[in-house]
Amino acid sequence: MVKSGLEEPPSEYSQPRVSPYRLAAHLTSAFAIYCGLFWTALSVVMPEPPAESLAWVRGAAKVKKLALPVSFIVGITAISGAFVAGNDAGRAFNTFPKMGDTWIPDGIFEMKPLIRNFFENTATVQLDHRLLATTTLLAIGTMWWFTRKLDIHPAVKALIGSTVGMTAVQVTLGVSTLLSYVPVSLGSAHQAGALTLLTLMLLLNHTLRRPSPSLLKSLPQVVKSNFS
Repeated sequence: MVKSGLEEPPSEYSQPRVSPYRLAAHLTSAFAIYCGLFWTALSVVMPEPPAESLAWVRGAAKVKKLALPVSFIVGITAISGAFVAGNDAGRAFNTFPKMGDTWIPDGIFEMKPLIRNFFENTATVQLDHRLLATTTLLAIGTMWWFTRKLDIHPAVKALIGSTVGMTAVQVTLGVSTLLSYVPVSLGSAHQAGALTLLTLMLLLNHTLRRPSPSLLKSLPQVVKSNFS
């Protein structure tokens, strides 16, 4: 990746950049290693998920059906950010919510073959990241909405609320970074926000695991009240 940034630029007016493909691969591998280590550490610290009743286990199973696809969207959005950075796309279309004077800029499919636009075209790469970020915000908001009345463990509810809050912070950081022409401080904070959101989704999915058969057999149908 570093070597690709040391290659001779095509013209004297071009700034050397690392390959967006290698940058995305580097980020993806780093995230994959981090996710594996974090999941393993959680499994050591918390071998069984928090479950005090079968009702909470059933509720967690319903949440998991939403949490898994939402986690995938969060991961794809983070990876798309690597292509934004690799193409220096954050320094173009520094307006929000529109991209310049239009919602969809011209030339988003000008490269051939067509698929190159999604990885090398500055306008397309930034548009993709905007759409994915919006999708992430809506997906996590939808997850909160459909799970807010479920009978689930308080820890699960707290984690869902935390992901909603972190998503709002991350979107705010992203927009601020764009409007400020990508200062290093905001850009770094935005990257840290992506990792924080991914961490929360990992923690949520780990908490939603199904308990072991031995634990399931010992659980009551509902949580016993302290006042009963």
